[in-house]
Amino acid sequence: MNRLQLSAILAGLTVCVSGCGGSSSSPAPVYAVSGKVTFKNAPVVGADVTFFNAEKNRSAFGRTDSNGEYRLTTFSSNDGAVDGKAAVSILKFVDTAPTVPEPDIESEAYVPPGYGKKKPAADARPKMEIPDRYASQTTSGLIAVVAPDGTNTINFELTD
Repeated sequence: MNRLQLSAILAGLTVCVSGCGGSSSSPAPVYAVSGKVTFKNAPVVGADVTFFNAEKNRSAFGRTDSNGEYRLTTFSSNDGAVDGKAAVSILKFVDTAPTVPEPDIESEAYVPPGYGKKKPAADARPKMEIPDRYASQTTSGLIAVVAPDGTNTINFELTD
């Protein structure tokens, strides 16, 4: 490799490295946020919790554990959320039962596609374990305020 090729490669890498970091300013400060999600006085396990701060155009998300507790992430794991007012959505889908496997092609129970009774089409939409309104920030009615000073423990008791 000659010096001209090496210089071109180094120049290209310099441009990539300097341009890949986004803006030169540091990310917005975030503050630790945690809490618990319950529905009918029971913890909601495996729910996705999302805070959206419209003013700062920034989201934070987390998932509830076996106790219904969550911690939010914005830039890195469990770092928190930006300060200010946030609209909140919470989604929790019902785990679907495993489907019965199709019989082997060599089995007498095997029915080729297009023959025999047609199975009724299953409802393709996933079912929510909590009321559907909580799935959208615009319909959930849930608002959280993240404060730069103090503890940001934000619990949600969901109702029917």
